[in-house]
Amino acid sequence: MSDIIVYIHEYQSKRLLKTYEIPVPRSEVFTQGDSIEKFIANFGGESWIVKAQVHAGGRGKAGGILWAHTRDELKDSINKLLGTQLVTKQTDATGLPINTLLVEKPAEIKREIYLSLLVDRASKKITAIASAEGGVNIEEVAAKTPEKIASVNIHKTSGVQGYHCRLLARNLDLNKEQFKQFSHILRQMYSLFLDSDASLIEINPLIITQDEALLALDAKMNFDDNALFRHKKIASLKDPSQENPIELKARQHDLNYVKLEGNVGCIVNGAGLAMATMDLIKHHGGEPANFLDVGGGTNAERVTQAFNLLLEDENVRSIFVNIFGGIVRCDVIAQGILQALEQTELTMPVVVLLQGTNAEQGKAILKDQHKLIIPANHLTEGATLAIQQAGGTI
Repeated sequence: MSDIIVYIHEYQSKRLLKTYEIPVPRSEVFTQGDSIEKFIANFGGESWIVKAQVHAGGRGKAGGILWAHTRDELKDSINKLLGTQLVTKQTDATGLPINTLLVEKPAEIKREIYLSLLVDRASKKITAIASAEGGVNIEEVAAKTPEKIASVNIHKTSGVQGYHCRLLARNLDLNKEQFKQFSHILRQMYSLFLDSDASLIEINPLIITQDEALLALDAKMNFDDNALFRHKKIASLKDPSQENPIELKARQHDLNYVKLEGNVGCIVNGAGLAMATMDLIKHHGGEPANFLDVGGGTNAERVTQAFNLLLEDENVRSIFVNIFGGIVRCDVIAQGILQALEQTELTMPVVVLLQGTNAEQGKAILKDQHKLIIPANHLTEGATLAIQQAGGTI
């Protein structure tokens, strides 16, 4: 089974929070084809915040969150964002498409708090994290001022206890009523976390308004796709437009693929060997274009699909096929390579390293089949050949 993080949009996360009685700002969603005039008439108000809905952080600094103080400004903000690409520090140079906007009523912020729940694999418990330094990158707070972060592990059999709430709120400077609200939000977040099989729920910031109320101003939820068979509604929230199209296609063929920024394409069987291959390419001055694990029990069809994926990546200048025959036989991999060559026009060098079960048979199958197929005898040779054929370092 795969171990892929499933992301949903902010507005979807807030809808889930709202169903668990966690307060969120009044908001409406605007998409392509909606009437701006009708939207304004229904939503009302005199000022608004327009938020681009993309699966990436850093939206505010990238111009993806805009204030509008008049109806004309609201129209301009919607037209400026909708249908464009947003590039943030968490995206590549192309960015992500903005197909949906979240329009909210502004909140009068007195203070900002950070609050999250996540799976702690080391303790096998759910960890709750809170900090008075809300609205900023929590990793920076952890690195520079770790004393400003409080965390507790929550055991599934006991759930959220009063002492958990007190420990987390110790440095948040909450009055009695605010602490009551904070405890309610934490308990409801925990219930949502368990009920949805989430891997992360983050409210950043959880604000204290001028009226002394707590409000989830931003929200993020992630899920492990291994649990989505139990949650059809959550699975339906996935937005394919926010995913790399090659990664999306890879999953459809049950291939573990992650797009990277290099020019040496990698086809490897086994996650550990794939990581070692990428490390070796980096060590010798190259840049891997991807992580691609075809699996221990792969077949010719999957190898063909792997080739097709790499040939769609315009950055790839060479391909390094590194197969260790254990469960899978090297002659089967060789047949897959030939099958891929029959279906596609090979325009780049392919360095092939076959070791293990039926390795010699696999090498014999590929021998003299194509001038761009280059055999390698060991891992270091294969990595350096692939780098050279890609044109050296980037």
